Amino acid sequence: MQIRKADTVERLRRLAQVEGKTITELVDEMVRERDERLTAKREADIDRRRKAVEEAVRRFNALPVIGPMLTDDDLYDELGLPK
Repeated sequence: MQIRKADTVERLRRLAQVEGKTITELVDEMVRERDERLTAKREADIDRRRKAVEEAVRRFNALPVIGPMLTDDDLYDELGLPK
């Protein structure tokens, strides 16, 4: 990998020196931390959405049934076309 922004390279060198690591070790650690953070955020978002869907389904299932349930005969004619 080649980094063309001189200020970025300098910051990486300075951070690596302060932390006593090579630039490769530093970049690897930074990438792993960001990947873990984004993965955790994505999983939390999926979990939040799943719970919202489950709550919507729960509320829907709790609604009373009003009138008879419709059958295919109520919705389609003898040729299978919508009424």
